[in-house]
Amino acid sequence: MELHGRLGALAERNFRLVFSSTSISAFGDGVSIVALAFAVLHIGGSATALGLVIAARQAAAAGITIAAGVWADRLPRHLVLVAAATVQGAAQALTGALVISGRAEVWMLVVLAVAYGLADGFVLPTSQGLIPAIVSATRLQQANALLGLSRSVLGVVGPAIGGVLVAAGSPGGALLVDAATFFVAAILLSKRADGVEPEPFLDEVREGWNEFRRQTWIWTTIVFFGIGNCAAASTFVLGPLVAEQQYSGASTWAWLVSSFGAGTIVGGLVALRFRPRRPLAASCLVTIPWMLQPLALGLYLPVQLLVMISVLAGVGLAVHLALWFTVFQQQVPEESRSRVSSYDSLFSFVLMPVGSAIAGPVSAAIGIPATLFADFAIQVGCFAVIIGQPSVWAIRAGSGGGWQTGAEAAA
Repeated sequence: MELHGRLGALAERNFRLVFSSTSISAFGDGVSIVALAFAVLHIGGSATALGLVIAARQAAAAGITIAAGVWADRLPRHLVLVAAATVQGAAQALTGALVISGRAEVWMLVVLAVAYGLADGFVLPTSQGLIPAIVSATRLQQANALLGLSRSVLGVVGPAIGGVLVAAGSPGGALLVDAATFFVAAILLSKRADGVEPEPFLDEVREGWNEFRRQTWIWTTIVFFGIGNCAAASTFVLGPLVAEQQYSGASTWAWLVSSFGAGTIVGGLVALRFRPRRPLAASCLVTIPWMLQPLALGLYLPVQLLVMISVLAGVGLAVHLALWFTVFQQQVPEESRSRVSSYDSLFSFVLMPVGSAIAGPVSAAIGIPATLFADFAIQVGCFAVIIGQPSVWAIRAGSGGGWQTGAEAAA
């Protein structure tokens, strides 16, 4: 009975389909985290080249996200996700084929990263609008926690397999595995869903912006999340180089990514039951270990300590996302949820391509450790500003499993 209570969202058919597709693509994502980095290095790319590939993907996702939110609110969201998964799978398949054939060049990987990023920009806004529509309100946090948990479990297996494939000399093969997972996910999601009668495109953009502005707790914090994410991007560019130069290469990076994934499994389990009185504040506080990762890498700490910090960072991020998504889905009206999510995504991630692109040149100028220390300092500064915002503390746990603002609680 207790187990059924924890996994009850899986009793709902549409949620099971989304859960299954998310789980399969999460496995591929885990493989590609290791594979893409070492595919660039495999063809002779530098830190700057890797940063450009990552930045191209992030910039494309950020650039399309507002339009993605509008389309997700006007089209059947299942089919938007099908199209996105199909494009992502095609981009990864072509990338893998080029790497295996020995014909890959950095500019080709940049172009394919743009194609992947354009599709990826649709995923979060669409999912944010879809999940509350396919699962009952009382199971919403549970559904978000289960999705995070599935990504976490398979995110541990994926990097481990990706590391094995890369160590065997086949980053291209690992990318083909990722491509296959997207195609399977698209098949699972290809079910009919009802659409809505669209309004003029720019009117919908404007309505989404107005609703975003009404949600004070989002826009008063999201700019600083964006600056912090810009700094954090250097970890993903310089981390593989630190592993290559100071440790044992791909296997060490795979260990760190897998350890992070193991932490998110624990965090997902915690999120199934965790009901803080101040959910938004709690979602920020649990990210503290995440900020320690660049500091630990810059100090070249022993692998055992890096693994421990990665585990704690994973726990914190999983709890953070479950709480943040649930607050978002309960506070934002259904008819504009994907559009507001697109603004959330835009301001959260729009600066990440800048961080990825400049990580290599900055590290060449001042050194990898100094760049990672600057990453840490910027994240700490942004965290201090965010946690001091009154709106972060205004949303409280309410009765019936829902959450309410401080004004609603007082009423």
